[in-house]
Amino acid sequence: MAVPHDTSVRIREVWRCNAAAEFKLIGDLKQEFSTIVIDTEFPGSLKLDFLCSEQDSNEDSTYRTLKGNVNMMKLIQVGITLVDNWGRLPMIEGAYCLWQFNLFDFDMNNDIFVKASIQLLQNSGIDFERNRRDGLESRTLGSLLLKHHLVFNPRMHYVCYQGDYDFAYLHKAVTGDQQLPSSLAEYTYSKKSMFGRIFDARCAQLQNFHTSYGLQKFSDSLGVKRISGTSHKAGSDSLLKASTYQAIKSLSTSFYKRHYSQRYSCIGSFHVRCGAMIFVVSKVCIQHGNH
Repeated sequence: MAVPHDTSVRIREVWRCNAAAEFKLIGDLKQEFSTIVIDTEFPGSLKLDFLCSEQDSNEDSTYRTLKGNVNMMKLIQVGITLVDNWGRLPMIEGAYCLWQFNLFDFDMNNDIFVKASIQLLQNSGIDFERNRRDGLESRTLGSLLLKHHLVFNPRMHYVCYQGDYDFAYLHKAVTGDQQLPSSLAEYTYSKKSMFGRIFDARCAQLQNFHTSYGLQKFSDSLGVKRISGTSHKAGSDSLLKASTYQAIKSLSTSFYKRHYSQRYSCIGSFHVRCGAMIFVVSKVCIQHGNH
């Protein structure tokens, strides 16, 4: 990450009252900072084996599980870190910045959740009462992503870490809280149209570093430090993903030539080489609990 040593990074908290203004800033920056690194926080995920049949392929079963979870659960936070081609963050009012969107939708008193996941998010400092009081609706988030051309825009590139649930929840928000498409094929087509090329750092980790531990330990192994915030909060985790992505990029073209061929499988996804970058055209990776 091209941030000077010991420089602080400001996490810009976004609520209902300032969402339009903050999205105006992001929209103005997107030409120069065309890589969007995302993280979402949500109430966990359940196995939902009853949705799958013996006739389903592994990929179809995985998608049924993802779809069932995303359709019945609600977003809590979204983190967005913008990065330019040199790994720089935008600077606003003298500070390097990223965004953390606090969402209204999830109601702990009425909605489904995984207890361990919610406890983890509470311990990280998420204020569920304030989200219900001051947060923006996920469909408002989706409409602002559309309005400022951050989706359905081939100039924008998305980065994630094991991002299947991240993109599924954002897909749901962009479509106005509609349920996910009925089939994996429909969803894959819609997701590709909406988000374009995606780089999943988790897939790069599995294929080329041959390790399966989580984001924090993987970033530690690359010498990447958490610059701002705490784990399991969407803003801080999106920034850590951005730093990890830049560390992978810094391994240079020779790394890709040595480790990548034209196509790889990665938990139901496949990668396509595009210049010196590898983008994932994702199917889905199953995941239980919160990430």
